[in-house]
Amino acid sequence: MLIFIAKRLAMGAGLVLLVLTLIFSALHFVPGDPAVLLLSGGDGGAPSPEAVERVRQQLGLDQPLLQQYLHFLGSALTGDLGESFRTGQPVVEAIGARLPRTLQLIVFATLLAVASGVTLGALAARKGGRIDTLVTALSSIGVALPVFVFGAVLILVFSIKLGWFPAGGYVDFAQDPLGAIMSLTLPAVALAVGFSAQIARMTRSAVLEVQGQDWVRTASSIGLAPFTVFRKHVLRNSLTPVVTVIGIGFATLLGSTVLVERVFNYPGLSSLLVDGVTNRDYPVVQGIVIVIALLFILINIVVDLIYGVLDPRVRRS
Repeated sequence: MLIFIAKRLAMGAGLVLLVLTLIFSALHFVPGDPAVLLLSGGDGGAPSPEAVERVRQQLGLDQPLLQQYLHFLGSALTGDLGESFRTGQPVVEAIGARLPRTLQLIVFATLLAVASGVTLGALAARKGGRIDTLVTALSSIGVALPVFVFGAVLILVFSIKLGWFPAGGYVDFAQDPLGAIMSLTLPAVALAVGFSAQIARMTRSAVLEVQGQDWVRTASSIGLAPFTVFRKHVLRNSLTPVVTVIGIGFATLLGSTVLVERVFNYPGLSSLLVDGVTNRDYPVVQGIVIVIALLFILINIVVDLIYGVLDPRVRRS
């Protein structure tokens, strides 16, 4: 197991280096001068050479390429992501203020998706018939439904018509736990629908596959109760591929929150990213991309480790 963990961590470190290299390359190898783009605002205007040179010095673009790359790696690995062009605030502080809010939303959505997806998928595989047809149809709708459309419907029904939940905004959990849960519910549900449909599909397929295995028939033949056989021998052995889907889906939600945070006016990391792109605040955009990429890699490493714990064959391979 230690060798398995060491290999996964080494692969993760290599991916981190690759991601940082790609992000650095995106600045230097795309057409156009970043300093000119920043000063012109994309409107085609021609800034003065003095202003361009000043920005190039601020970005470090006047240094040799290798020196820029080493400086970029050193700064990124030590947590120095620069300062915002617009506010002058360190990017780490801006991300640190927004990231916990987005993680709260993603964790809440994941809990809702896992609870509903595993339950519906297992129920569809065990009962079959009309329940299976209904769950399959709902899963197809959930996957195809655009998150911003569903979010707008939730606001219309549960906020405007019924008045049960706030239409948007953020409430600090430490100050008002109930208000925080209420403000998180609608955006979390909007995020969870598609995720839950994916989990339900995978759970159903995995349970159907395991139900046909020899050890399941043996457990049934020795007189164990059907529910006991399903819980101990079927569902437990079906969780390995489901865990993979959950881990990948959790990481994917880091990017899916962009639309949800905009629809619900939620001040999270994705909203900061959109504002950074709109204002051409390059250090903010670069810092957020780095953080999201590192979180994605970390989550995948954790999923691999859980996969190895659940299935010893993965560790031996």
